[in-house]
Amino acid sequence: MNEDRHIYYGWWLTIGLFIIGMLGPLGRYSVAAFIPFFSTELGWSRASIGLGQSISMWMYAFFVLLAGFLIDRIGSRKTFLVGGFLTAVGWIFLSRMESLWGLYFSYGILMALPVSMTHLVPLQATARKWFGKKAGIIGGIMAAAFSVGSAIFMPVITGMAGSFGWRFTSLVCGIGFGAIIMSISFFVIRDTPESMGLQIDGNNSSFSSCDPDGSTISDISWKISTVVRTLPLWLLFISYSMVGIPIQGTLASIIAWGVDTGSAATTAGLFMTAITVPSIVGKIGLGWCGDRYGKRKILFLAPVLGMLVMLYGWQYVSTPQTLIIFAVLTGITYGGPLALFAPFLGDVFGRANVGLLFGILTLGHGLIGGSGPLIWGKIYEIYGSYNVACLVCAVCYAVGAMCILFVRPVQSPK
Repeated sequence: MNEDRHIYYGWWLTIGLFIIGMLGPLGRYSVAAFIPFFSTELGWSRASIGLGQSISMWMYAFFVLLAGFLIDRIGSRKTFLVGGFLTAVGWIFLSRMESLWGLYFSYGILMALPVSMTHLVPLQATARKWFGKKAGIIGGIMAAAFSVGSAIFMPVITGMAGSFGWRFTSLVCGIGFGAIIMSISFFVIRDTPESMGLQIDGNNSSFSSCDPDGSTISDISWKISTVVRTLPLWLLFISYSMVGIPIQGTLASIIAWGVDTGSAATTAGLFMTAITVPSIVGKIGLGWCGDRYGKRKILFLAPVLGMLVMLYGWQYVSTPQTLIIFAVLTGITYGGPLALFAPFLGDVFGRANVGLLFGILTLGHGLIGGSGPLIWGKIYEIYGSYNVACLVCAVCYAVGAMCILFVRPVQSPK
């Protein structure tokens, strides 16, 4: 096949990854859609449900190391196939649970595993193996996949739960989403361009260039044992961990916050849409800016903007209208870290092990950032609102930005 006369297969792969990224991660935020129904039907407190959401994030953090390792070792196609099957299993078990312990097991553990295999780490790692020069914008597209899926399906899920019950809704989602993910994995997903006789970006020469911020980008891949001894990796680890608290706390609580401000439970899913639709523009736009102006610069700017949005939430959110403004601004700003961390890792340390490296960062994002739902739930029980949680999150964003400020280029191994 003459690569110059045909569409590079990486673009078809991008479409397949995007669809998987729309559907697989919905399992993580299923409980966010069901919180109002759990509270009324089962009588559970926000903190108890928030603990389940945090358990899910903590387990996801460990599982994602496995997902990143599998992407690098057995390939993307097999990893996504298994993830699709387990997606169906997780949703079906959720539909059958009866107690808080059942929630913690079915959602906190069983659902976390397939999400780790169909969400950001395997999507970003696979895409980074196929793209170099456009890694930022492709990373933005991968990060936007969940936003598109959430914008489309979260209102549908909350509406179905109100009309047919959350158990039936969970069962339908599991069967449908699992079947689609497995089909795309088998027919579309391929591991690397080299596995098809192609080269990264579809070029006939190896990828090597310079990032706009002055740091060198190459396709030299570092050994994991060398990477873990470098300061930049751990600064990135801390940054990605800290920005996870506001991201995960907001996404887990926005629907319940909408109900608190006066919206009906069956329509409060629109507040998630108010985050996710603008985040599509934010993620792709910030990814493009990373390619054009330097990924490190945008990775610093995004949490600074997020901090300002959280300060607005702390002081001004009290009505559905002010919450909509907060949701839109949050959507625009929170996508930078999700879009650019994996491409930046590939730039600095090479693409061969980007799955495991991004898995290491996501371990921190899950363990530390995964406490976001629990923090938001506890603050709600103490203060009767989520506003103070926004102040805590503003501090988290500030710490994340400071870590990026101290990241410096490192010399490639010989």
